[in-house]
Amino acid sequence: MGKRFRTVAWREGTKGAMRSRFLALRVQSAHGYVEGEAPGPAVWLLIEWPRAETAPTQYFLCDLPAEYSLRRLVYLTKERCRVEQDYQQLKEELGLDHFEGRSWTGWYHHVTLVMLAHAFLRFQQRRRRNKSSLDTAASAA
Repeated sequence: MGKRFRTVAWREGTKGAMRSRFLALRVQSAHGYVEGEAPGPAVWLLIEWPRAETAPTQYFLCDLPAEYSLRRLVYLTKERCRVEQDYQQLKEELGLDHFEGRSWTGWYHHVTLVMLAHAFLRFQQRRRRNKSSLDTAASAA
């Protein structure tokens, strides 16, 4: 390919930093090329190729600004997993999908309460994490 893949860490996981090798290129889509349409606007093609693999494993097209760094592109692309986890938690643990009413008003109330509960739980998680990092007894162990 001529370009060099760079190792990027996007966040801390339970087993340390989550990292992989990435390459970002500006490309133009050619969706209507066969019908004679002009190429689309320039977008990012982000390619992930973990060291343990023999070929790239994931490809992402994203229309983020051209001045974004590779690190920022990776971070924003990988945040999708966190959003999916939050949505799964909203459905499974907080009952987002349990609404059986018939009005939009009732549905909006239900969704609002579920999202408030989720925000409260996230806040408590972050507070507990920050509190434990300030605990001198825990850091001395």
